[in-house]
Amino acid sequence: MFGQWRGTRSWVRTVACVLAGWGMGVAAQTADAPGVSTVFKKWHATYDVAQDGRASYTQEVLNQVMHPGALEQAKQFSFSYSAGIQSGQVLEAYTLKADGRRIEVPADNYQTQTSDGRNGGKPLFSDRTRISVVFPDLAVGDAVGVKYRIDDKEAMFPGAFSVAHSFSPYAVHQDSQITLRAPRGLDLRYEAHGLQEQPEATEGGAVVRQWRYRNPEPRTADEADAGIWRMDEMPVLLVSSFADYEAIARAYGERALPKAQPTPRVRELARSIVGPQTDPRERARLLYEWVSTHITYAGNCIGVGAVVPRDTDVVLDNKMGDCKDHATLLQALLAAEGIRSEQVLINAGELYDLPATPVVSTVNHVLNYLPELGLYLDATAKQVPFGFLPSNAYAKPVIHVGAARALATTPAESADKTAQRVHTQLKINAQGGATGSLRVEFKGTQAAHMREYMRDLQGDAERDFVRKVLASAGYKGRGVLDKGDLAEGKALSDQYGFGVGFEIDNYLQGGMQGAFVLAPVVGLPLSVVRYAALDDFTAPRRRVRCYGYHSLETYDIVLERGVAFTRLPDNFKTRNPQLNYSGSYQRTKNGAKVVREIHDTTPQGLCTPEYMAQWNAQAEPIAQSLQGQIFYKRYTVASRAAQERGRSAKATPRGKKKRN
Repeated sequence: MFGQWRGTRSWVRTVACVLAGWGMGVAAQTADAPGVSTVFKKWHATYDVAQDGRASYTQEVLNQVMHPGALEQAKQFSFSYSAGIQSGQVLEAYTLKADGRRIEVPADNYQTQTSDGRNGGKPLFSDRTRISVVFPDLAVGDAVGVKYRIDDKEAMFPGAFSVAHSFSPYAVHQDSQITLRAPRGLDLRYEAHGLQEQPEATEGGAVVRQWRYRNPEPRTADEADAGIWRMDEMPVLLVSSFADYEAIARAYGERALPKAQPTPRVRELARSIVGPQTDPRERARLLYEWVSTHITYAGNCIGVGAVVPRDTDVVLDNKMGDCKDHATLLQALLAAEGIRSEQVLINAGELYDLPATPVVSTVNHVLNYLPELGLYLDATAKQVPFGFLPSNAYAKPVIHVGAARALATTPAESADKTAQRVHTQLKINAQGGATGSLRVEFKGTQAAHMREYMRDLQGDAERDFVRKVLASAGYKGRGVLDKGDLAEGKALSDQYGFGVGFEIDNYLQGGMQGAFVLAPVVGLPLSVVRYAALDDFTAPRRRVRCYGYHSLETYDIVLERGVAFTRLPDNFKTRNPQLNYSGSYQRTKNGAKVVREIHDTTPQGLCTPEYMAQWNAQAEPIAQSLQGQIFYKRYTVASRAAQERGRSAKATPRGKKKRN
């Protein structure tokens, strides 16, 4: 559904908003697959599709519990439907005991939750009705069975049908199947992966197609599963009456684009936001930031509202809306100022390859695109500055609504747009303590994220901030926080900085002599020292989301009397196609100056396993360099004086007096 922006790997069938029930990733335990907790003895899904796109969906599941840890989850089952355009009912529900006895679920074990307005009014967010079933007398070895049906009263898109139905490869399936009945004249496209297709049959005027799935030995999650999956790597069935993704864009646009026409109210609002600004990019930025900061997120799960935006008046009256509402309002505001824009459909999760069969649920989020500026914008994703996108929206296929060329791909983001600069002043005393200050400056999305974090830091949380971040690094200390410029007008600026002053009692933690790895006293998202932990990095076997950045860290360290650095790490510099690094450690009159800089040129987007293998090879020597320690020695004034006397005595030959 277009109204959700949730990063999740999900191939489960989508009905309107969410079809809830047992988690499809639940493992199972059998003789062939020990260590798992439930077994799907039966999972039968049936779709009866009408000529106008309406469908009846029936699901029958028998789930056996094989481990005590699965009892709580298996004891309850829930599903939901949109009351405005669907009806739903439980056809049967029972506990099947291990000895073969069947215990029907009594009437008192059902719970129906409805979403209504007040005094006959309609609900604002959702008209979902949720039916829950609690199974009686359930024990390990028993199975729970349920059969329910959801009937469409109205098609989500008039005259169209599409669905993606998958099974989890991490669960045991003994007898699972999907059956689809459709009128002979309905033009449907089918795409199946990992399923056994059965011979086509007919029932009256309907064509019946069926796919079966068995998975006696479930997949075990390991590092091989990390990264971006393609849909065709999963057991999945895709069915659609849409000829192509352009057809989905047209179906969405028919009802969405008329709502993006600027009304007098929208025109007046746009003028008030833009003011005297004449530069097109700046006007677009002001409008984007207004929608992003003034319109909060609220889903729309009311009938066809899952794919049709609300009227702009409703969004403005309530100052909230889902992704369609954000995109539609922003398009209307831009149009009011003569700035052309398009709505863009994209997948909200980790799907980076659109399947050949066009299914609505694979493009379940809406962005904006400004052709003249060549910019994609997502006003739904908060704390994202103008000109940036959320991290999982780069290098992703998109469908432009109402454009001459519908299919496109969002560009990867340059690593140069993300940066962090840190300067630390540090004074270390003979007791092993330290005082100093840290100042950090951010560039890019991290700036907006950190500014929002600091704005929310109030009261005790603000007062205890330095103490807690020091404690998280093993330090006992205290300090003050300088939250930087939190002006309301800079909420989405891509530039931000803050500082801390600190006193640490145990900065040197190795006793009278020891060693430490130099790092900022405050954990920071783009620290150079993060690379020190990459020596055990394993290159992924799949594509992964990746990004680069520029990070510069400088340290001015002053040593008070009673402490000395006995050895500094070696200077190191390397230049590579993907990673450039330099680290210098220079002694000063009373301490040391350290400069470490890394420039990861990786664009933000997708990286292949081959790219990451090369990146890893370049990162390993950097990691080894950053693991280099600073060795120190502490001493008292008396012991230092004794050492100096000893050195003086050794320098004077026996039997001779030292000259004055």
